[in-house]
Amino acid sequence: MVAQATLLLLTFGCATGGGTHSVESPSSEPRTVTVVSLNLRYDNAGDGVNRWRNRKTAVIDALRSFDADFLGLQEALPHQAAAIRSAFPSYAMLIRTREADSGQGEATPILWRTDRWTRDPTQHGTFWLSETPSVEGSKSWDSSLPRIATFARLIPVGDTADRTAVWVYNTHFDHRGPEARRESARLLRTRIEAHADASEPVVLMGDFNAVPTSPPIRSIIAVEESTSAPLFDCWATQNAGEPRNATWNGFEVIESGRRIDFVFASGLDVREATIEHPLVDGRPISDHWPVRVVFDLPSGESRAR
Repeated sequence: MVAQATLLLLTFGCATGGGTHSVESPSSEPRTVTVVSLNLRYDNAGDGVNRWRNRKTAVIDALRSFDADFLGLQEALPHQAAAIRSAFPSYAMLIRTREADSGQGEATPILWRTDRWTRDPTQHGTFWLSETPSVEGSKSWDSSLPRIATFARLIPVGDTADRTAVWVYNTHFDHRGPEARRESARLLRTRIEAHADASEPVVLMGDFNAVPTSPPIRSIIAVEESTSAPLFDCWATQNAGEPRNATWNGFEVIESGRRIDFVFASGLDVREATIEHPLVDGRPISDHWPVRVVFDLPSGESRAR
């Protein structure tokens, strides 16, 4: 599918991003893939000591430490996205903001390592979580703001005989409208079924502003609503009953509370799923904790999902 909006694709050279990795990621192994989702928290002058300029370096250091194949960010204003792009020369970024003016507002960019993955030139885009998904800046239902999902089919670089492409979706649901969250979940399910090749894995990540038992999340993972293999909640498969489950922290060092950031998948086996807790001067680097998942990538002989 041709992209439904004008996106900015930025690709840099393949030099390493620099710095020391505090997390030993198995994504350098040929059959694993590491995914990280993080709501950056938009640059808000009212955040005081937690304003973006005071934590930008710590955010970049934390993201770099994960050595992820795919990064999904939310609430990225243009200058925040530019800072991330500059700090990650070995990654490409696909980005389109949610406003009608593509130079304004928040985005849900996807980044990927260019030494490991390349973007399918025809299967990528951004669509709006509304009744008119191709209308830039549109919103529907009781949504307070335009909301979007960005997606790309990412293909392994080099010999792909025993590896497969992965469809990656990154989104941010409305924080006020319960109907908008329910309908956004349904729209995403429909779009994923329409876009993605049924033989290839899917990753859906983002800030869903909804807890695991809520209607939107139940809709996303509902087996009866899937025409192929259903999406599953990656963290829950590895951490059933774990009380340290919060992903929203409000810039407080809390570990138990609201889990509203997710990585969902189909066609992949989860090796590890964690909620990370990086700090800057004893404070969280964002008002959300990053969610990190390491998958075993299926071989070419076992791609059906």
